[in-house]
Amino acid sequence: MFFEFVKRNSRKIRKENGVYFASLVVSIVAFYVILSLGEQDVMLYLKTIESDAVERLLLLIPVLYAVSLLFVFFLVYFANRYQLQRRSHEFGLYLMMGMKQSKLFLMITGETIWNGIVALSIGLPISLFLTELINLATSRLVGMGIIGHAFRISWTGIGLTICGFFLVQLLAMLILSFTMSRKEPIELLHEDKEKSQTTMTPKWGAVSLLSGAALLFGTIFLSIAYGMAILYLRNFDYRVFALILFVGVCGTFILFRGLGSMIGVYVKRKGSSSTGLSIFSARQLQENVLHQWSSLAISSLLILMAMVCFAFGTSTALMNSAVANRTVDYTFNGNEDEINPLIKSDELAPYVDSYYGMELHNFYTPADESVLNYYFAWTGLIETVSSQADSEPKEILLNNLSMQHTPYFISLSSYNTMLETAGKNPIQLADNEVAMYTSDDTGAPYDILKDTLKKNPTVEIAENEYTLLPTLFSDQIVADRAITLMYSLIVPDALYEQYFDAEETWLWNMTLKDEFIEEKGLMQAMLEVDQVLNSTGLQYESYLASMGRQLFYTVASSYTTFYLGVMFLIIANTVLGLNFLMQQISTRSRYQTLAMLGADVESICKSARKQIWLYFILAISVALVSGIFGIWSLLKAMPATIFSLQNGIIIGLVVLLFIVIEVGYIRMIQRKSDEEIRKLKEIE
Repeated sequence: MFFEFVKRNSRKIRKENGVYFASLVVSIVAFYVILSLGEQDVMLYLKTIESDAVERLLLLIPVLYAVSLLFVFFLVYFANRYQLQRRSHEFGLYLMMGMKQSKLFLMITGETIWNGIVALSIGLPISLFLTELINLATSRLVGMGIIGHAFRISWTGIGLTICGFFLVQLLAMLILSFTMSRKEPIELLHEDKEKSQTTMTPKWGAVSLLSGAALLFGTIFLSIAYGMAILYLRNFDYRVFALILFVGVCGTFILFRGLGSMIGVYVKRKGSSSTGLSIFSARQLQENVLHQWSSLAISSLLILMAMVCFAFGTSTALMNSAVANRTVDYTFNGNEDEINPLIKSDELAPYVDSYYGMELHNFYTPADESVLNYYFAWTGLIETVSSQADSEPKEILLNNLSMQHTPYFISLSSYNTMLETAGKNPIQLADNEVAMYTSDDTGAPYDILKDTLKKNPTVEIAENEYTLLPTLFSDQIVADRAITLMYSLIVPDALYEQYFDAEETWLWNMTLKDEFIEEKGLMQAMLEVDQVLNSTGLQYESYLASMGRQLFYTVASSYTTFYLGVMFLIIANTVLGLNFLMQQISTRSRYQTLAMLGADVESICKSARKQIWLYFILAISVALVSGIFGIWSLLKAMPATIFSLQNGIIIGLVVLLFIVIEVGYIRMIQRKSDEEIRKLKEIE
């Protein structure tokens, strides 16, 4: 009988507090997704090529797990405190009718455990389904395809999810139950009595005036800090970052501290022209802000952190797409006489689309060479760069150029062959023209160099002047990312052959057939070719092997930042919603008074729904304004993401997901508010 009583109460709690229950389910899903990261196809593949990096990431998972437990603990604690406060009158009646406090504690614990079991029974299947979708989507994104994919369940992840979930729930309930057990039944019976509203004394008015002045100064300082972030965050300085963080947090708290007074001024101005319950709605909102400004500020900061996490995770995933800039699949290091027979062999030939030598050589003076002129200087380019506005990136670029006395020369025909195999247009060079190449295609110095080349600067080779093309090239010329050329020149074949012999070529590129990659997926296709090459003993580098670390950072950054973003968003919205509902319960007599004065139920519900919209919009709008500057600065500090229709769709889906979550929470709180208003006996 007692068990049936607990089940009935649990069902009632889930129905009345759907916001909290939905947050628990989402938390369970988030727990399992991050804990099962090691079982993802991409991570299993990366273990074969970047085992050390993957192991270090997996060592960080327990840290994320512990931090998440802390977040969920506060979520559970706050939500259960709201639930116990709502039921304080009920608990007081139980004690008045003879129920022992130990049995009351057992009843509450049983309800918590039963609701946890229900949440797990819903959340875990959703987690498994969502994890498989993420697994397939990630595999598709990085080019693995679905061949070889197998459904996997992380039993360790399930175990840790269950244990951690029940641990935080029971710990929160233990603390709350201990606090409640110290109260007498009469206290519980009257705990939901409306708190008296603080009057606007002259002293309070002076404080509000000072808050308004501080709000003005805080806004000014925030504007200065955001401007500094936009201008200087690219050259990341921890002092600037600390200043932005400190001023931003303080400014947010000051802003919400002064908002209550601002709403009061607005109400006074609109009071004579307002109709219906608009003044009542504004006054209720004003009191919510005055009493809960710190909670609003914390929720707004959490929403801001969620926005930044989503932006960073999305940018990282799009920027580091493993197949975005693929031009070469394999690079062999050795003699053509050894490599050519392998390429034409029956084992490898069916996979090969193109095979060519990448002719490049360092332009230095040989010890035994005295006939040819090996003089080189960046003179014209350095002069053009020097004419740019003074900045730290400009000094870095000038310093790098001054150290490149002997750049690499790349044969034009080799580079064009690479471009043509990648489906790109070849370069056209006149006899007195050269093109500039760099492997480092990120950062402010790169942007300055791109702008400088548009002015057609010159370089000197063998005391002859050559004009640089206005385009800076940075395509991947070999599969091995370990071979990086900071600043090199793509030169006409005649100039290259004047100094270097084609027989000295030591790098040979190979690309696979497109139909083979489309059939197998990039990773599976290259794994199949790797099995053939590993038996030959030749020295080679594959595109995926060299891109393993970049792919690792893509997966790690995207997963962890999206995970933290979801957790921040859940906690922020739950705190906002439950804060409003707690304030509504404590002021229920005002709604009863409205009904006695003739207001109908629908009008009162409409007033509460309007309050909820404005209450959430206050927190979201402040976070959005800060997020615009924060995300703008973040994206400016990161390499540019190539925009495409696919990337635009992904960004749109992330924004849509954020909007859906926010609107969903608001609608749940509104439905709960309507239920609370309609339950009042005086209104019924």
